[in-house]
Amino acid sequence: MARPATHHDCARALWLLGLEPPVTAAQLQTAYRARIAQAHPDLHLESEARTEAANVLSRALNAARDLVADWIASERDWPALAGRAPAAATGAAAPVAAPVCRRTGLRAGDLVRVWPYDGGLEVVAGTEPDRDRAWVILQDRGAVRSERVMLAAYQCPACGRCAGPAVEHPVLRPCPECLTDLRALERRPAETRRVRSAIEARAEAGLAEARALRDERLEQRAEARRRWARSLRRAGPDDLRAALVSAFTNAFDRWTAPV
Repeated sequence: MARPATHHDCARALWLLGLEPPVTAAQLQTAYRARIAQAHPDLHLESEARTEAANVLSRALNAARDLVADWIASERDWPALAGRAPAAATGAAAPVAAPVCRRTGLRAGDLVRVWPYDGGLEVVAGTEPDRDRAWVILQDRGAVRSERVMLAAYQCPACGRCAGPAVEHPVLRPCPECLTDLRALERRPAETRRVRSAIEARAEAGLAEARALRDERLEQRAEARRRWARSLRRAGPDDLRAALVSAFTNAFDRWTAPV
């Protein structure tokens, strides 16, 4: 017997489909059709490897659609973030922040500093989009414009980019640039080589940042990501894209996994 779907499973399915909770059946169908149209194996017949990758992605999208459809039908609470109350699948409910804010690349629980970035660490409770800008809601301060907020005390497990201050347990989370590059890879395969080069450049920056912080653990991770990015210089386009998508996806899964 298959295990029941968890809130983490639902968050992962919503992310694959590009959806933010709460979701209606009509929204699910629209998002699924848009995603599956890009991943259909018939669009990639010129490459056996790419066809297989499209098959894998199609199966993942099908599973994600089925999971979210079952979630809607069961009227279970949607995945909730720290600092926010859960919202019901039906009825008048308070808006729920997305697991990852597409405008800011932030989610609840992230550690940040606020301009001029020389104060202590603050914790993100959520985000709120506006017509002209996005707002970051901090647990102990309230709403702050997103352009005045900078990630802190973290390292990206995909590229190795990091930021201080040095703490005992820095947050392992994909950096906003890696989240942007993942979306670019999903939509435009021609971006693959550029993304690999960008990862190598961010790993170089991560090394410099870790050395400035005198943090050996951060330095070792950044060095490992740089070696990995360099090892992909001679990879074929299909293998390279698969490796990058896998690295980004693993980073996302580690970040959103239940504690």
